[in-house]
Amino acid sequence: MVLAVSCALLALTLVMASCSMSGSESAVKPFVKPYISIQPQSYSYYNAANANNPNYVYPGTPPVLKVESTEWKSGDGSLSYQWYTFKDVEEYCEQGGTKLDGQTAPTYTPTIPDTADGKKYYYYVEVTNNKSDSLDAGSITDEMRTITSEVAVIAFSNPGRPLAPIVSKSPSNARYAWGAAFNPLQLRASINDGALKSNPGSISYQWYSNKAKKVDFDSDATTAEAVRMGNQATLMPNVDDLDLGDNFYFAVVTNTIGNYTSQIITIPAKIEIVPGKAAAAPRIITQPKDKLYFIGDTLAPLTALAESLDRGKISYQWYSNTLAAVNSGTPTPVGVPVEVPEGSPADTPIQFTPSIDTSTAGTFFYFVKAINTNPTIEDEIKRTAEIASKPVKVTVTSPGAKTANVSFTIPDPTKPANRYQYIRGYGGMDVAWGNFPKTSQDDTRLMYDPEQLGYNMLRIMIKADYLNPEETINELIAKDRPDYYNNVKIVNGYGGYVAASPWTPPKNWKSNNSINGGGNLIPAYYKLFATYLRNFAQVMYDNGAPIYCISISNEPNYVAGYDGCEWTPEEMRDFFLEVGHFTDGVRGWGGGKETPYVLTMNGESANTPNINLAALQNPKSKAVIDVLARHIYGSRTVSLWNQNKALITKKDAEGNDVMMEVWMTEHNINSSNATGYYNDSKWNYVWRYLNDVDLVIRINNENAFVWWASKRFYSMVGDGQFGSPDGKALPRGYALSHYARYTIDHTRIAVELNGTGTTGNGTKVENIDWTSSVINNSSDNMDNPSPRITAFASADGNSISVVLFTPTNTSGSSDSGYGGFGTMEINLPFEAKGVAAHRSRAINANTNELFEPFEEVTFDTSKTKAYITMPAGQIISVRFTK
Repeated sequence: MVLAVSCALLALTLVMASCSMSGSESAVKPFVKPYISIQPQSYSYYNAANANNPNYVYPGTPPVLKVESTEWKSGDGSLSYQWYTFKDVEEYCEQGGTKLDGQTAPTYTPTIPDTADGKKYYYYVEVTNNKSDSLDAGSITDEMRTITSEVAVIAFSNPGRPLAPIVSKSPSNARYAWGAAFNPLQLRASINDGALKSNPGSISYQWYSNKAKKVDFDSDATTAEAVRMGNQATLMPNVDDLDLGDNFYFAVVTNTIGNYTSQIITIPAKIEIVPGKAAAAPRIITQPKDKLYFIGDTLAPLTALAESLDRGKISYQWYSNTLAAVNSGTPTPVGVPVEVPEGSPADTPIQFTPSIDTSTAGTFFYFVKAINTNPTIEDEIKRTAEIASKPVKVTVTSPGAKTANVSFTIPDPTKPANRYQYIRGYGGMDVAWGNFPKTSQDDTRLMYDPEQLGYNMLRIMIKADYLNPEETINELIAKDRPDYYNNVKIVNGYGGYVAASPWTPPKNWKSNNSINGGGNLIPAYYKLFATYLRNFAQVMYDNGAPIYCISISNEPNYVAGYDGCEWTPEEMRDFFLEVGHFTDGVRGWGGGKETPYVLTMNGESANTPNINLAALQNPKSKAVIDVLARHIYGSRTVSLWNQNKALITKKDAEGNDVMMEVWMTEHNINSSNATGYYNDSKWNYVWRYLNDVDLVIRINNENAFVWWASKRFYSMVGDGQFGSPDGKALPRGYALSHYARYTIDHTRIAVELNGTGTTGNGTKVENIDWTSSVINNSSDNMDNPSPRITAFASADGNSISVVLFTPTNTSGSSDSGYGGFGTMEINLPFEAKGVAAHRSRAINANTNELFEPFEEVTFDTSKTKAYITMPAGQIISVRFTK
């Protein structure tokens, strides 16, 4: 972040005393699991009988096999080694490997006959951490102490046959709860192209599954007992094919030249499926929709559809309520939950028709709970899990057309010309530094509960005090951030997204040997840092707090006097070229479901996003970047969408052009001095914040808005300083809620001014002046008082949301020069069959209405024209449902 206006100013003694950014190592540390950085290598050769042929290669003496744990520290424990061998995969399946007596070094030279006659020799090593004085020594099992390497195969091919392929990574064992998503099975294979360079051959794959570990082999061919499956290097098994207990998968890797082949069979991977501890909460894939009726209309049913995430059975219970909430309500009709009739298609929605008298006007609220029952759960109490839909509003009213001083049209949202960017969401940063207020679990629920502020994006810090990320997190939780995991779990539980950002690599790998800025990551350590980030993501997953994406650096183009690291654009490109998609195989979480891997993010620029151009212009580095991010401390209106749209366009799996998402992951606006800080939590200063949101979403076409920080006197939740109430939502918090409640998972769409109009005080507005008009002004002035309107369409096209606000002067004067919108007419692209709205405003100097229901949206008889009256100083968000 940029020091003049960003979070760094909060370290000034004016605000609070600073704290140490790194801790000293304790004498006794948590146990460190052993790891293998360099696996023993496989080799493929021709027999000695062909050594006189210059096209063939023979080793002369057997190669040295070795294993290495790079960067292992002596304080982490002493490592011991034991090598094993076995004759073939069938023997391994039956009895495992045979211990090689005396082979207890990290290197091993096997004994191989001079003429190997087409044979294969198999070896692996077990690495054990023997440390006994760790803090958690009593809970360390033998399984945790020892790790097994990849199997190294030394293979010899006969004359006229292709070389055997080299498998450097076999599919891995895994254990999953019944119905849970799982990682794809992966292997890596290559050809020793140093031999027979003129035609090394081509590799192909064939996967098999078996219910028993033992697999019968006839030479190199498998029997029909195994089920033939995929033919790629990666296999995603069908969850419906997996039974409780052990399921085994292996692959035959073949090198082919002409009509001749050589094969390697991988060690079977055991996929163990165990009963879950509790049923998984279902996912609602079709939410019920708001309904709008005129007096005397006939009611249509509310509908919803949910799916089980663990192969359970879904049932439903509808509720009525007196407000738009799902934490209370009356079951309706009273009785047992409704089940979808047996034999119905999986996409059959459940229907419910409310008992409402439409002869008089009124407002009614409903929601449905989807209940998942998993029969494999032993504990009867935990056998079911439920989730509530969004609350829906049923409105019965009379037509109420008005004379409007300004008219807008929302054109057909399905036409590409009328569509802009997808909206991922909104949220804030949970700062891990000790000089920031702690974000409690109650604070997080306030922000991310859909019935409170309703945000869905959390950014967290990745600290790098030690080379082991788990050790760093353990210390962080013990000292400054006890809810580090818990807050992530809460956001994930509400269906949100968590992004993790490192400010610096560990100091050992930097040119200045410090976690502070003023140094860069040494290129020789690119892979180690990628492994550090991958391990961080794995630790989060292992502790029940998986993340959605991970960046490689916070503000690589800013020299920080605190935690920081500088990267040139070319260094970021080269990093991705060298390490590739380094999070493959580490499961993530986002949008209420597990993801195949944690997404990767570029370095989050301190201002201009153009520092990413070098990585985007190279097809290989671009291919491994999933999400882009920037901060808007400078070059505020420079946007990758607006200036470099072609560079952020990719091909998806089906070959369609898709836009890479660009998130604004940090900005901070405050009054920059102790006297002014008291203003930042007041209503009149909410407009600076909303202008910032508007710039990111409407002017820059970016996909997410994340504020620095979640909890602070200038943020969404107060911290008790400078007049802000601790743990309570501030005006800025409610302001962002208007976007979060109505536009998440939507696409921004066009809004057109019809002819000419006027603002509330008669100021003329014309189409020809649209981009700089007093309505929807494109200025990035954070004190800009012109009225604003922005529209969004849901993914299914069944609803359109509009966010409107009419700023006053920062002084609080209602005379901003424009007088608000006055009465406005919105022409919809469809007949509105449902409507819901909320409003925030200052009633007087001491009283605010913060996110209150707004009932004054009226319609003409066609229900295609909506009318809203907005004086200055209000925020209104409206959802129109088809």
